[in-house]
Amino acid sequence: MRSAIWVVGVILGWSISPAQLEMDCARPQQARNVVGRLMLSEIEGAEDTNRAAMWETFGRCPGGSGAAACRRKEQQRFEANWEGEKRAIEDKYRKMLSEFEERCQASAA
Repeated sequence: MRSAIWVVGVILGWSISPAQLEMDCARPQQARNVVGRLMLSEIEGAEDTNRAAMWETFGRCPGGSGAAACRRKEQQRFEANWEGEKRAIEDKYRKMLSEFEERCQASAA
């Protein structure tokens, strides 16, 4: 069930522009809440995908004494990749909110 919600969230996150959200300058807090929920949904889905891939990679680590070192190395690699991916998602939604606020300020002037 969670993966189905994630898929919907990711599709919405990839395909929704501020105009499609109908972000209303008269209700800026509502717009911020919607964007925040979309961002969290996309982050959670991407994190789930990243974690599943990491566990799959752990399964390919050799057994025995090399297993722990392999898992540590892979975990560090996945964590570094995840931080970059999460930052990109956050930046996308920050930009969306910034453009919304600029549009509202311009229309009020």
